[in-house]
Amino acid sequence: MSARLARKANAKNQSFSAVLRASQLGDDSAIIENAKLLWRDNSHRKAIQMLQGAIEQNKFMTQTNPSASISITNISKMTAEQRLLTARAQLLLAKWLDGAGQSNASALREKYQQPPKTHSSWEKGHYYLGRHYKKILEAEKLQKVDDQSDNYLTGEISRLVIENYVRSLNSGTKYLYQTLPRVLTLWLDLGANLDKPPEGKGTMSRELHKRRGEQLGLLHAFLDKYIQRLPAYVFYTALSQIVARIAHQNELVFSRLRRIIVKVVEAHPRQAIWGIIGIITIRPPGERKNRALDIIKTLRAVTRKVEGSYDLATLLKAGERLASQLLDACQAGDFHGNKTVRASLTKDLRFSHAKCTPCPLVVPVDSYLTATLPAVSDHVKKHSAFSRDIVTVDGFLDEVLVLSSLAKPRRLTARGSDGKTYMLLIKPKDDLRTDQRLMEFNGIINRSLKRDAESSRRQLYIRTYAVVPLNEECGIIEWVPGIRTMRDILLNLYTARKIYPDYMLLKQLMDEASASESRIRIFTDDVLGRFPAVLQMWFIQQFPNPSTWFAARLRYTRSCAVMSMVGTILGLGDRHGENVNLEEGNGGVFHVDFNCLFDKGLTFAKPERVPFRLTHNMVAAMGIYGYEGPFRKSSELTLSICRQQEETLMTIFESFIYDPTLDLQKEKKSNKRDVVVKLQPQSVVDSIRRKVRGLLPNESIPLSVEGQVEELIKQAVDPRNLTAMYIGWCPFL
Repeated sequence: MSARLARKANAKNQSFSAVLRASQLGDDSAIIENAKLLWRDNSHRKAIQMLQGAIEQNKFMTQTNPSASISITNISKMTAEQRLLTARAQLLLAKWLDGAGQSNASALREKYQQPPKTHSSWEKGHYYLGRHYKKILEAEKLQKVDDQSDNYLTGEISRLVIENYVRSLNSGTKYLYQTLPRVLTLWLDLGANLDKPPEGKGTMSRELHKRRGEQLGLLHAFLDKYIQRLPAYVFYTALSQIVARIAHQNELVFSRLRRIIVKVVEAHPRQAIWGIIGIITIRPPGERKNRALDIIKTLRAVTRKVEGSYDLATLLKAGERLASQLLDACQAGDFHGNKTVRASLTKDLRFSHAKCTPCPLVVPVDSYLTATLPAVSDHVKKHSAFSRDIVTVDGFLDEVLVLSSLAKPRRLTARGSDGKTYMLLIKPKDDLRTDQRLMEFNGIINRSLKRDAESSRRQLYIRTYAVVPLNEECGIIEWVPGIRTMRDILLNLYTARKIYPDYMLLKQLMDEASASESRIRIFTDDVLGRFPAVLQMWFIQQFPNPSTWFAARLRYTRSCAVMSMVGTILGLGDRHGENVNLEEGNGGVFHVDFNCLFDKGLTFAKPERVPFRLTHNMVAAMGIYGYEGPFRKSSELTLSICRQQEETLMTIFESFIYDPTLDLQKEKKSNKRDVVVKLQPQSVVDSIRRKVRGLLPNESIPLSVEGQVEELIKQAVDPRNLTAMYIGWCPFL
């Protein structure tokens, strides 16, 4: 352990001394640590030879029989600790041979197959074998149809990826977010492609159809065992992806999806029913509606008591009633004008408390809907994913705030069974399923930021909130108290200084400035000259104590950096002053409205040319260093973590970019101009991958993390890009 910590801290001499001491004390893991030190020192061949020699001479069985060779019989004689050590050495060797390109494909596959055979309950061994098959799968995908192997065309390679990933999940949850979304995507694709001829071919041979059917049959026999074995909270983490695909064309696939949903709802009904509310309330008839009714019928047939005294049918009915009342409240009332008004829940929105409250489901907020994962892999099966102190919906207060924006969202106040109040926003005319998946993605980014020592020390994070779609056009958003829009803060500060924006004049000046390079001074001198930087004054007013002021400014700068980098990778646009908020309690940056994703801003009548919002006010609020201090460092840390987690991020992205139920797949009118925008899933995936790797558009050589951050900051503060933004974005604020 000392050697490992010293190696990670780059203290080579200290690490080597610890390795020597461990060797003298007869610790078998010292060989692995020594080999890692050699590898770190760029002595790759030496490191591989040391590890190979140790495995061949079976140095990890010193206590029992040092001269024995590794075989099935000897593995059975090893202690669990010896098996783990041997498997660790075998996997490390396989990874090094793979990375150094020192082994052919079949020999490499054998190397990756050894660790799971040596220690079958080690999740890392199964994960890396599955990952190796995934690399083969991706290489085959790029081949021409005539060059693709039978193993790929029949779906055998996909099956091997799925099986090894699922075995990994059965032993631990460390790789949950790298594996489960990929398992679901590959499995659902296998089922969907059963009758489809290979790409570029008009027909499919009977033999290929038969073999695909056999592979799917083998996979389903395997999944049947593991759906039963895996704990329900594992599937709960991907419930939105599972529910989205209930209209899958293959009946055999659907029957297993139904089993998974029933298992999850039965185990965690008070939380999971919020996840399936969207299918309970489906109105339009069709396959999705029929499948939803089938699932609900199966759930109602569950007779055993869940969560103590309730039966599932009662909880489902309670959830259905509450959802129905909230949907009615979403649509009811006649509110015009552009002012925020107060209304009565019962009189104006026709909400009936008697029909739906108290409701035994949890209050739909992030802290009660998020499953916790076990810290140690040994506790996977016994782990309790949710607190036993459940806070349920007791009722709603009568006062409602109807917001001024176009859709007229309504802020309700729920009273929990703990006596506390929870604010919820019910939003009509908006499909919130994309927002829901994006919040899940931000949660994964947060986990990665917490695990990294440097980013954890700086408390880098993205503020997340619960999103619960009630149907395809209405939903609940957790209201985060104590936030104010950047626009509101700045306009108040300017009004106090008797500065009022004349939008018609400003638009005219910005159009003039963007007409040619020589006129850019119109924007930098005339437009910005009317609006001196004032955001730093808000921090002084809001946080009069010097230490809290400094902490708030630092939190603002760091949270701004994290979301700027993540937003760039997501292609998140439309970051006007209403969509960027500040937390009044601690100064953190809080983003809302994730409708403009995957570089959709480039398709606007005035294409968005900045990667994120970094106006003169935002830079001034960061202090004397501007974006050169903590902003740059936090940006570099976030981007480097995104690069390290590339596989996980791409797995999550692919699972929802290719999701046929999300509006990313539908032709829709952009809200900035009446032009139909159709996103091509593959080009979106490629664009995200290029950004994660540091490749600029039309460039083939990637930038370093530092270089990429420098380039992005340059683009964000470039006056030529800012003056070309549409007037509603307010680049002068």
